[in-house]
Amino acid sequence: METISLNLTYEQRRSRRKKGLGNFLYVRYADDCVVLCNGTKAEALAMKEELKEFLSTKGLTLSEEKTKITPITEGCKFLGYQIIREIGGKGVMTPKVLIPDEAMKRFEHKRRRILSPNTHHDSIRAKISAANRVTRGWCQYYRLTDSPSIPFGKLSNEIFWAMAHWLGRKFRINMPEIMRKYRRKNTFGYKAATLVMPKDFKATWLKRKPWHNPYTAKDAIIREDLFSWDDIWSGDETQRHGWMDLREEVILLKGTVCALKLPGICESNGKPLHPSEVEIDHITPRARFKVRTEADRMKHLQPVCSSCHRAKTKTDRKVLSRMR
Repeated sequence: METISLNLTYEQRRSRRKKGLGNFLYVRYADDCVVLCNGTKAEALAMKEELKEFLSTKGLTLSEEKTKITPITEGCKFLGYQIIREIGGKGVMTPKVLIPDEAMKRFEHKRRRILSPNTHHDSIRAKISAANRVTRGWCQYYRLTDSPSIPFGKLSNEIFWAMAHWLGRKFRINMPEIMRKYRRKNTFGYKAATLVMPKDFKATWLKRKPWHNPYTAKDAIIREDLFSWDDIWSGDETQRHGWMDLREEVILLKGTVCALKLPGICESNGKPLHPSEVEIDHITPRARFKVRTEADRMKHLQPVCSSCHRAKTKTDRKVLSRMR
């Protein structure tokens, strides 16, 4: 694309403006592109045809359905952002990058799924972890917008009360007791886990740099990661409900020293491990219990290191296979 009139120096663009001609700038990410023009609609239409012709020489087709020419006062959406020009705080027209309503609704939909009333059997730790993943990723992406504190504050209030009602359903207690047991200032917490709120993220302003064409540079282009809703965990513990809370209780009561201490492979050797390195092991294989929930009682659990846990699991499976 550097071969067409999109690739102009600052002086060339300045010269065009003196002649009453419009200039063009483009931003491209993968196959998404926005072309900005400060000229007339006729010039914008001409540029569209020029782009269409240029892309055809590269074996590409410009999608008519997805291509739209619109005034900046109506705005456009690009990479999940709403780009628009409207009256700013000083009463003058200014360009803004905002959070689209669709992005807010999608975040709310995901939040409702995580804290759905029928998921109260999952552990608190799992729900807080799942909610924090979504909040951190979404807010880090949209903290670059103009005045994000307003939508962040609105979402924080909704998340706060959604978690409060979820805790109430899980423990069947009233709201005053929930606030007394689990509230931590303007959020909720359970043991080492604390619910992250959108309003904890402050606006980040990008430094302005001289404009240059990144596609004519010699160095490779370093791409930033875009926020994606794909494969986001909703906190569902499909295999064993409440296991994350139970794991935390075992570590709290029995410590982080490996209970097996198998010679030659133990990573602990009598020394405490970091909590993230601890595995929770059933002293007697869970499959040998007639009532499986009985196996999850504290007296049947022990903290072990990963190496000892793998070795014991391998031995337990051999024993169980012979019994069957």
